[in-house]
Amino acid sequence: FGGGSARRKNAPQRGESLRASITLSFEEAAFGAEKELSYHRVENCADCNGSGKIIKEKCPDCYGSGYSANRKKIQVSIPAGIDNGQSIRIREKGEPGTNGGPRGDLLVEVIVSRHATFQRQDMDIYSNVPISFAVAALGGTIQVDTVDGKVEYDVKAGTQTGTRVRL
Repeated sequence: FGGGSARRKNAPQRGESLRASITLSFEEAAFGAEKELSYHRVENCADCNGSGKIIKEKCPDCYGSGYSANRKKIQVSIPAGIDNGQSIRIREKGEPGTNGGPRGDLLVEVIVSRHATFQRQDMDIYSNVPISFAVAALGGTIQVDTVDGKVEYDVKAGTQTGTRVRL
């Protein structure tokens, strides 16, 4: 009853996860997108096929490790509504496992660029729209930019500064 977890020698082990980041525009985060991501990961050495040639002489390409670092490009599907700081897990695109174990995962952190007009707070998008004193006092129709395009809104007479309107 040792209490610790004993691993069998030469048992297959999962590879390490890798981390990368991707920058999105506000619109790409809102509607989703397909983006290309370039990152480094370890591959089996092409010359010795991962063996390292350690029996007699070390492989000259990988120096006996059996691995070489390569730059990979993959397409990443960005789900609509993703928020700044969230991550996307792409299974088995990380480092190779040992003893025949599966590759680790690639964790892609999302960085959403600021937008000149819109700000996101939880699931709501906010926008400031300046209006004239006359429209605020007497009422009138204004055009409001939304992520789906321009929308007309009827301002009520007597509208105060800082009034929030839900569209």
